[in-house]
Amino acid sequence: MTLILFIRHGQSVSNINKILSHDVHNFPLTEEGREQAKKVAQELKKIKINTIFTSPILRAYQTARIIGDELGLVPVIDERLRERWLGELNNKKFDPTDHWKLKIAKGQLEVRDLEPWDILKKRVLEFISSLKPEQVVVAVSHYDPIRAVIASILDLDDISAHGISIPNASVTAIEVMSSPKILAIGSPIISNSLLSKLERYIIRA
Repeated sequence: MTLILFIRHGQSVSNINKILSHDVHNFPLTEEGREQAKKVAQELKKIKINTIFTSPILRAYQTARIIGDELGLVPVIDERLRERWLGELNNKKFDPTDHWKLKIAKGQLEVRDLEPWDILKKRVLEFISSLKPEQVVVAVSHYDPIRAVIASILDLDDISAHGISIPNASVTAIEVMSSPKILAIGSPIISNSLLSKLERYIIRA
């Protein structure tokens, strides 16, 4: 049995400026994003964490480093957790009220070199299947990769999963036995209810 705690990166400069980006070295965390990472790190102290994996993208890596400093763990970069490849949308501003994904679905927009949804799902699921059993893993990633995992478990396509909410620095818990089981989606804290489901992973004083 493996417990994976997917953490979306903290608030970044790209988030507040409504910019899409898969760039590795641009758009760091804001001060609020750093505080969000520290808060989620405190939540993660409730669980015995074995390893932290992270996307190489700066905003995710900075989040993972803050969490790692709090937990005494060094994050390991895994390319399969990186942001969705955005093709010609990279570094473009977007309007959240008139979403680019819906425009694509309606045939109103064509985007060259955008990473297909099925390929995105495949790489994140490959990350999950590569993990050693009987451990608790933190995986710091991005909105679309985390949403793709949830959508895969629920058998949803990109648009059907459009309403899944993954806030910055939130916890999405997936337990993997014979098949993955969703325990939390975009949770701001590790609640008492969730802790009761994670009894075997709780650190006792």
